[in-house]
Amino acid sequence: MTKATHSNSDYIYGMFSQNTAIKEFLSIDTETDYVKENICSKGYLVAMRGAKTLFLAEKIYNVGEIRQRLNFTAGNTAELVFELIAREGVQGCRRLNGKYTVILLEPEKTTIIRDRNGEGRMIYFTKDFFTDSYQGLFRFKGFKAEPDMTGISTFLKIGYIPAPVTSLAGVIKVPAGEILYASRDQFRFEKLFGYDEIIQAERKAIPLQEAIETYSDLLKKSLNMRIGDVDTVGVLLSGGYDSGGNIAMTRDVFPGKIKTYSIGFKDNPASELPYARMMAEQYGADHHEYVMDGSEIEFMPEIIDALGDPFSESGFMLNHSVMKMVSGEDLPVTIGGDGNDQYFGAGIRETALHYKMKKFGIAPFSNLFDKMSSNSFFDKDDLAFRVRYQNQKILKVMEPETFGFPDFQLKKMIPLSTIAPHSYLSVIPGKYNSYEDLFLQRNYYLHLQHSVNEVILFKASRMSEYFDVNLTFSYTDLDIYNFLQHIPINLRAKGTVDECAKGKGVAKFLHKQLVKPMLPDAVTNRPKQGGFSPLEIFFNSAERRKAIYKYIRYSDFAATLNKNNFLDEFFGQYEALATGKSYWFWYKQVKSNQLINLLIIALWWDRVIGNRKLPHLSDYLV
Repeated sequence: MTKATHSNSDYIYGMFSQNTAIKEFLSIDTETDYVKENICSKGYLVAMRGAKTLFLAEKIYNVGEIRQRLNFTAGNTAELVFELIAREGVQGCRRLNGKYTVILLEPEKTTIIRDRNGEGRMIYFTKDFFTDSYQGLFRFKGFKAEPDMTGISTFLKIGYIPAPVTSLAGVIKVPAGEILYASRDQFRFEKLFGYDEIIQAERKAIPLQEAIETYSDLLKKSLNMRIGDVDTVGVLLSGGYDSGGNIAMTRDVFPGKIKTYSIGFKDNPASELPYARMMAEQYGADHHEYVMDGSEIEFMPEIIDALGDPFSESGFMLNHSVMKMVSGEDLPVTIGGDGNDQYFGAGIRETALHYKMKKFGIAPFSNLFDKMSSNSFFDKDDLAFRVRYQNQKILKVMEPETFGFPDFQLKKMIPLSTIAPHSYLSVIPGKYNSYEDLFLQRNYYLHLQHSVNEVILFKASRMSEYFDVNLTFSYTDLDIYNFLQHIPINLRAKGTVDECAKGKGVAKFLHKQLVKPMLPDAVTNRPKQGGFSPLEIFFNSAERRKAIYKYIRYSDFAATLNKNNFLDEFFGQYEALATGKSYWFWYKQVKSNQLINLLIIALWWDRVIGNRKLPHLSDYLV
């Protein structure tokens, strides 16, 4: 059976200086597969050519195609990647389909390459050294963890810290889909997949049936490459079109045993578990379910360790629960449906409304309202909050959503004027010439660069890595990505601008055309429910809430904040929300997300800055 190439016990430690003995700088004894003066590794494939050495952590699915292209049959996959780089340069890695991290050592130069979506090993580095895990930083002698307030404030606002910034001063991470060139204290990034090639791509008209057949063939190929020669396949099943497409198409190409895994929430009237069950039954899968009741917040310390930088998103505890469930099954491969929404282009209604708002000159009024509503009056559980929330969704379609604290609240906690702003918005184009331009810009800069690379596949990949689960994603296949860039956007998001603005557009149109006939009518005919994790479930105990308030209020993190009553006011506001009648789901969701962000940063501060590591949340709440 095919197992994951790398586990969470594999590692790489390296010094950028070529004349440095790596073991003198490590605080641990390492059981290595390879040591070369300034670098040591375990679990990586290694290839050498003269004075150059290449290290490769990989699960590359199109190795056969690359070998055939290069007419190169010798050696392991590291030798193949070495040959690809030798012939086509580091940009040749654009041809690699899968998850990987490449580290190429040359005299006076180190080159590090991460796969397009960042599924492979992370790379963190300082001016002196690099490693492939957040925890690995602390194994270098003399490394002292100091918080990076740009990273911390960014997390508190949007729930994650986009690369290359991290939560630690002096530490940088290599972004997904990028190349790091390091030489003589000089560090430079270069993209493997840029926006220019998207806008230059020729989008040819194609008959719908031909597009469906081509897309079907690509999805089958993607699944075949990922499944390989195994006897059992795991499929994560949520109850919607993406996971439904996975189980339907998997059964089409795989005759063996399928095990499906679904997560639900206790007392949730919008539960998708019945629909997941229907699909598992239709395709003869051995189905498994787990219902979250809020007690899973106990594992927050473990989640923080798995993810490294502070991270919060509505489904991250769901990811932890399902990976924990799957990890005991010893499956050779598990298939997830993440990324499909973003690959096709999500949020088409907001994109269309933003375009119309700009076209008809309403944008200045929307901007003015956004500035006027950035205060506490619009932060109550009433209509004013809802209007501000919806205005921001339309006005700021190119920005990550602020489910954490907006600037007017952050300023009450942290002196933002003394902190350098994160650069994540500075690369986004400010202009577009058509609705198609806006659609493509948003798809690349927000959906792919942020939602996929920094959030969805980041959490799923790091969590699966932590639990040693070989998790793969059929829809993020390189050939599918390239195919979607060369078809008209009306096959990705069906409908005119007016239709999309009115909510009558069809997202993932081509995907739904393929998959709908394969799924039960009850699944495809039901209203869209969204699949959101109700975050308030983790604060459903009054005793736990009060203990969390107290822990955060007297944490080392809180001691660094402005001396005012903001935390006490926030806790009072949340307690009123938890014990009263709520106006709107998204208000509860935002406020619960803010409380989670505060809890995470307090725990992170204890564990990383204070080195106070306890196994469960309740251990910190005593």
